[in-house]
Amino acid sequence: MASADLECKLKEVESLFKLEKPRLQKMIEQMQEEMRIGLQKADQQLLMIPTFVRHLPRGDEKGTYLAVDMGGSTFRVLRLELDGSRKIDLSSKSYVLTKEHRESDADTLFGFIADCLEEFFPEVKTASKPIPLGFTFSFPFNCTRINQGTLVRWTKGFSAKNCVGEDAVKLLQNACDKKGVRISVKAILNDTVGTMAARALEWPDCFVGLILGTGTNACYYERIENITKANFNDTGNMVVNIEWGAFGDGKSSVDGPSVLPWTKYDQGLALDPPENKQLYEKMISGRYQGEIVRQVLVELIEQGLLLGGKLSQELSEQWRFETKNMSMVEGDSSAELDVSKEVLTHLGYPNNTLAERQALLRVCHAVSKRAARLTAFGIVAILRQMGDRVKESCTIAVDGSVFQKHPTFQTYLNEAVDELRDGQFGKVNFALAENGSGQGAGLVAAAVCSSGSDTDGSV
Repeated sequence: MASADLECKLKEVESLFKLEKPRLQKMIEQMQEEMRIGLQKADQQLLMIPTFVRHLPRGDEKGTYLAVDMGGSTFRVLRLELDGSRKIDLSSKSYVLTKEHRESDADTLFGFIADCLEEFFPEVKTASKPIPLGFTFSFPFNCTRINQGTLVRWTKGFSAKNCVGEDAVKLLQNACDKKGVRISVKAILNDTVGTMAARALEWPDCFVGLILGTGTNACYYERIENITKANFNDTGNMVVNIEWGAFGDGKSSVDGPSVLPWTKYDQGLALDPPENKQLYEKMISGRYQGEIVRQVLVELIEQGLLLGGKLSQELSEQWRFETKNMSMVEGDSSAELDVSKEVLTHLGYPNNTLAERQALLRVCHAVSKRAARLTAFGIVAILRQMGDRVKESCTIAVDGSVFQKHPTFQTYLNEAVDELRDGQFGKVNFALAENGSGQGAGLVAAAVCSSGSDTDGSV
């Protein structure tokens, strides 16, 4: 049993992280309004980036397609064989981008990718015509066509020269042309759009893509006439990349300060680069949940309520308690919470008690459940924006370690979405698209070729 003082403090912590329906409804309204503003004006809190992807694969596409999925120190090359019956014969291989590659220059970096394409699929050198390729490029880029993407800045430890301000599609295409690698880049997209496309083949009502991993983002089908900032002068639908991690940054465009439910435990993370940016992401993504738990534990220890009141060297280190530890703790069903005991032992507390393990479990539960409910209000805001198009049902394609590996996150998320939708739209189905971003790029390339619309820059 926890001491009376510890029990009182744990209830206080749980209350801080608890989100009731009225507050979530207020956040839904604000996010939906920020989405509308982002569709009307550039450089708003939510960027609402048009992707020029107008149609996802229908299932009748045929042929051989390639994809490159580039977003970190490893990248994947994929080959998709489509037979027109929604079936995919998929093969892939991962390659490492060394520090030397990441810090080199455009010719070296993209030349290496071209070499890997040839190594993975030698037939690409002797093909009678260029093989269509989709390019998942998970770095900030601006596009004016589906097959054009200007790199805004490098992230994730990349600094290759002669790339920023250049079209990543041209860099890859030119590198392949120089080496006789016969491909034609038909589409560039980010991982969120790729995830959505990967599940659309199986689920025709897949209208939303969601990343819930180290970071978080979402995309969805929007009516083109609502994207007024772009002056498309057209109708139909287009996938919009929300960049929703920025929700709550700075002062709201709608009604004063953000309604995000910041706690004192969140404040320190606001200063983590990018400083005072990506505030929504810092409350729900895998990079940050574990650190929020650590800050709560540190306070409990410093107040003399937990683990003998002594802060270990391990737990004093920022980021030492990882979100994967939360998954381990919350998935522990043993009577003595043996996994939690092991986690605390590795953090410098080999003599931890059952009451202390139970306290750890309660803190992890409070943080992860809040993250799921925060994710849920964003999803409901998207579905409300889509209106009648999701009246019957909507499948949301999801990728990322938080969704995939946390033992109860999916349950929390489903419960919260059902609670918040209030019968305004149909059943919501979450479909895991593990490593789907590369497959989605290949499928979008197939949709481009099948529609014949790569000539006008959208599909």
